[in-house]
Amino acid sequence: MPTASETLNHPHHLDRRIFCLTALATGGVLAAGGALACGGAGGVPAPTPPPVPTNGPHTTSDTKAGLLGTPDGTARDYRNLGNFFLLKDAGGIYAMTAICTHMGCTVGAPVGTQITCPCHGSQYDLGGGNLLGPATVPLVHFSVTEATPGGALVVNTAQTVAASTRLT
Repeated sequence: MPTASETLNHPHHLDRRIFCLTALATGGVLAAGGALACGGAGGVPAPTPPPVPTNGPHTTSDTKAGLLGTPDGTARDYRNLGNFFLLKDAGGIYAMTAICTHMGCTVGAPVGTQITCPCHGSQYDLGGGNLLGPATVPLVHFSVTEATPGGALVVNTAQTVAASTRLT
């Protein structure tokens, strides 16, 4: 196979892969043209960045007693509040991010026992563990407390906890 410089000296042999590599490596006008010709613009739009969650405590509409009274696998969607889910399993109540660890897209709401990222297809279980890539890192878990005894649950997205941490 000819080198990039040999190919550039013979434009009629210029294949897309060599063009893309060379155009993007040289910068300037070629980089802009390379980005267009190599899929860097146009065609499939780039994923929409996730809403930026505000770090800190977020008061939910759920209570400890109410959520503990639901079946295991219950998931509450708080992507509009702080981009997280509040979930319940046999161990208790926990919260985790709704931001995919692959490229930062907002994942979809839990369906059955899975959470799927619409951008690149990463899948997670309800504990945030990886089921399918490209993501290789589990979803981050956050601290969950009661605002007052028996009161609303508060998720602190500025305070990460171990995936095994539960409010009981």
